[in-house]
Amino acid sequence: MAQSGFRNVLHLSYRDYRAVPEELRECSDEVDEIYLKENLIRYFPDWFFVELAHLRFLCLAGNVIDTLPAQLGGLQCLETLDLSDNSLQQLPPSLGQLRRLTKLLLNGNWLPTLPSELGQLHRLEVLEVRKNRLTAVPVAIARCTALEDLLLDDNPTLVSIPTRLFSLPHLCYVSAERCNLFQLPFAINTTSLRFVLLFSGNHSLTYCPLQLERFTQPDYEALEERLRRIRNPPCYRQVHCPSVPFRLNFPSELVRLRARGDPRRCEPRSLLEQALCACSRAMPDGAEEQALAKVSLPRHLADGLLAGPIARCSSVPCARSLFTGAVLVLAKRKGYVRNFPLSALFCSARCADRWHQYNDTYEEFPWTLAAP
Repeated sequence: MAQSGFRNVLHLSYRDYRAVPEELRECSDEVDEIYLKENLIRYFPDWFFVELAHLRFLCLAGNVIDTLPAQLGGLQCLETLDLSDNSLQQLPPSLGQLRRLTKLLLNGNWLPTLPSELGQLHRLEVLEVRKNRLTAVPVAIARCTALEDLLLDDNPTLVSIPTRLFSLPHLCYVSAERCNLFQLPFAINTTSLRFVLLFSGNHSLTYCPLQLERFTQPDYEALEERLRRIRNPPCYRQVHCPSVPFRLNFPSELVRLRARGDPRRCEPRSLLEQALCACSRAMPDGAEEQALAKVSLPRHLADGLLAGPIARCSSVPCARSLFTGAVLVLAKRKGYVRNFPLSALFCSARCADRWHQYNDTYEEFPWTLAAP
């Protein structure tokens, strides 16, 4: 046993243990930090969660654990949990009881989903779920307001990430390369976000939201290979732009999509859009589920409010929430040879015209809605 600062650290890695060693019980009161990396451990004994409830750091990476018991929630003092490179196929909801957890590492498992209870981890700063089988990321993680690093690389069935996650107040690093992303968020936290790695290996992306342009410059050089692999799933709203040889995939929630020069551009926002905006402003941040539980809304409305707006108006002085309709502008920077479109959504033609007036560095593309 070694001491690290004020912690007692126990190193039991690389010893071919097939179970958590019983010897731990003899010194359980003295240990704060345990490394059991690269063994052959498959399960936890019942005594582990009682006699080691004071643990602050637990590394079980590189074992053969395939299930986690509900008693895991008893490790109330845990700050770091590393379960990377195991055989986990699901996580227990009790994981959300680890309220002191700041770092959760789940890389290299077989997880198809994450429990929504992770949203209860309000101190969580780092979440790593690389090399899994995720098909979606629960929007409840947007309640992890301390989150700084979100790593989702190498989940080949992951097609999108909830927009609300990109608006977390302290988010600094997001990485989801080599997934199967079909779209990217139109709203991000421009104050804290510094590193965004989303373009490498995501061959189904058809455009870049203007808000993310500063993170994509190096990728313009490798577009030709990507363009040959574009796919268009039927669940997305599709746009045809004559300047590019493929259709563009937009969120299906955008049922009213207008061009800046559309003669219908003076059409007022729908009543549904106005109602969703009013409800979103009235609900307290972080308490959306509790607020919605008090009223009986149709499922599609409740889901829309929980997921948050599709975007915010790209006109900086406005930044109005957009749920079901928008004015779409497609453009590229003048002087770029490749016609990979940048996209911006606005709440009205007036905001789109204002943006166009003050951004003469962009060349605008015409577009039309593709036939379903």
